[in-house]
Amino acid sequence: MPLGTYGKEIINLNIDSLWSGGPFESEDYQGGNPNVSKADSLPGIRDTIFKDGKGDLSSLLGDAEHYGSYQVLGNLTVDIPDVSNVQNYKRSLDLAMGVYEDRFDVSGSGIKREAFCSYPDHVCVYQVSSNSSLPAVTVGLENQVVSPAPKVSCSDGSIVLSGQTKKDIGMIYNARATVVAPGVDSGNLCSSDGSGVSVPKGQNEVVIIFAAGTNYDSSKGNAESGFSFKGEDPSESVQDRANKASQKSYSDLKSAHTKDFSELFNKFTFKLPDQNGSASKPTDELISSYTDSGDPFVESLLFDYGRYLFISSSRAGSLPPNLQGIWTEQSSPSWGADYHANINLQMNHWGAEQTGLGDQMEPLWRYITETWMPRGAETAKLLYGANEGWVTHDEMNIFGHTAMKNSAQWANYPVTNAWLSQHVWDRFDYSRDTNWYQKVGYPILKGTAQFWLSQLVEDKHFNDGTLVVNPCNSPEHGPTTFGCTHYQQMIWEVFDHILRGWEFSGDTDISFKKEVSSKLSKLDTGIHIGSWGQIQEWKIGQDQKNDTHRHLSNLNGWYPGYSISTQYANSSITKAIETTLYSRGTGKEDQNTGWGKMWRSSCWGLLNNTDQAYSELTLGIQSNFADNGFDMYTGSPPFQIDANFGVLGAVMSMLVRDLDRTREMTGKQEVLLGPAIPSAWGEGSVEGLRLRGGGVVDFKWDDNGKVISCQADLEGRASDVPDVVFFVKGGEGIEC
Repeated sequence: MPLGTYGKEIINLNIDSLWSGGPFESEDYQGGNPNVSKADSLPGIRDTIFKDGKGDLSSLLGDAEHYGSYQVLGNLTVDIPDVSNVQNYKRSLDLAMGVYEDRFDVSGSGIKREAFCSYPDHVCVYQVSSNSSLPAVTVGLENQVVSPAPKVSCSDGSIVLSGQTKKDIGMIYNARATVVAPGVDSGNLCSSDGSGVSVPKGQNEVVIIFAAGTNYDSSKGNAESGFSFKGEDPSESVQDRANKASQKSYSDLKSAHTKDFSELFNKFTFKLPDQNGSASKPTDELISSYTDSGDPFVESLLFDYGRYLFISSSRAGSLPPNLQGIWTEQSSPSWGADYHANINLQMNHWGAEQTGLGDQMEPLWRYITETWMPRGAETAKLLYGANEGWVTHDEMNIFGHTAMKNSAQWANYPVTNAWLSQHVWDRFDYSRDTNWYQKVGYPILKGTAQFWLSQLVEDKHFNDGTLVVNPCNSPEHGPTTFGCTHYQQMIWEVFDHILRGWEFSGDTDISFKKEVSSKLSKLDTGIHIGSWGQIQEWKIGQDQKNDTHRHLSNLNGWYPGYSISTQYANSSITKAIETTLYSRGTGKEDQNTGWGKMWRSSCWGLLNNTDQAYSELTLGIQSNFADNGFDMYTGSPPFQIDANFGVLGAVMSMLVRDLDRTREMTGKQEVLLGPAIPSAWGEGSVEGLRLRGGGVVDFKWDDNGKVISCQADLEGRASDVPDVVFFVKGGEGIEC
């Protein structure tokens, strides 16, 4: 990430797998799991909760010893010391091409700097060039914030930064900046002290090839490998990538990158009018002056920015984006920049499927299967006595920390597996890729279902014959109790998906299918309308009016789930959703989170309430987005990326309602185009919107936000999915 300074440019460097902690800090690391089973305490915990309505599960809690943290790799510095009297400075980020550029004039000469990170070549590339000749350029690598400090050396025009997060046992990391100056002998470029590279003045361009790696290996996160997560020293592969890329011309490297990046970005287009002429204004000014009355250009820009960030941080072979994506300048960022999975990790993937980026979610599936499931199977047995399936909780590192931490309100969240299973089903539902489902998706779903089959118990408080979760904590809210509706809704969806996808799963375990079907029929659905008309958060009914908690956990089945939203034609349900949303506030009241507002916007959009959906979206941008477009957790640091991706979910909920279907729904697939498009977006359009079951649709709308024309390509739909019918706001059909 270039900072854009003139004489001394600083480029912040990160690599997704550079973490402290775990087995790279202690050979005894067990992912937070206890040494002996704690499952014997569950019956007593459950009895107390059924008797009193709430209880204490402290006997199941653990700690975060050796949990670790994501950390910055370092800085690449590019000094042009003779720069003064700079004029005409301008910098830009081409979202569609994934290329950063800045340019300025010095003493009549123009200087341009470009940067991009290439997935095809697995390197980052930085170029500084001039339309006449460059002053002397000095290049360095540094990290002044971590301990132990890495070593820096230089040879043959390449600077190497190498380090280890802890002496002897720590994660090994290696970074290399190879400097290429056409016509200059690289053997003479290293400074006398070996700390950097100095390119003499008079060159037309200097190109820096940057490669980095660690010895983290998620495929070693299993019992067979001793949960070591340790791979090979990255030095050789880093040098090999840098050497290969340095043999290519800058134009060839850039061409390969832009072709790869733009093909992904251009799969979806969202166009809004620019009635204010905002495109000609600097982005920082647009965001700093943005108000809750909105600006369509800014809203479409941040939507595109969210897709750019997702493409940049989620590619095959990487880790999924964490709380800060892949961008930090700190050795120990807030919450360790880990994976919180009671909204944040999920929101990071909202909008990906519908905007053509579903294939880019490969890192999430690999993270679940290699980092969660192996250790999570041990956690399931040790904490819950489950002999089948897997479990993890709210806060995870990259080393399989699947046990609870030390506070029930945050830590007691075993339903992470069910929420992520929504994304698993969506991947299959949009792609209809049976091979992927059988090999990757279904094993995740089945392991989730197996765990919950072993944990559901008959409700002994209300004695109504239903099956509930006990104990449970609604995310970061309320007591340890039973029948948290958030859990019940998502487990219902897991079981429903198992049965709906059975014929595609390749599973022949009929006894498992029968048990899922039997327990689904007895499962409390988690849909209870309370005494003041709300969707209850707890079955025991302790919701308070105007409780403005940041989470909307009781509405998960409305959005992003479907156990409630498939009942959108039921006025009692939609009224209860509305009542709950109004009671929950705008998202400013409790910690002022950006993600809280984007979740609210998404819910209002699905409710066809245009004014409230747009109001929450604009409030989030005004309150939480910094001048560089990054979301700030409470409107001020720390940076937390979830709302950047949440913009996609909010906007898509305003553009289309294409719901998941229960197994009982046998009619046509009803797609509502433009359920909540505000008039401020009048005469806009989308192209490439993906549909469940396959196919894409393009459409345009009038100045009131009503869709007036559409074109669908349904040739890619699977033969076993229902026919699609399209509607517009107001309920009238439209031919696409």
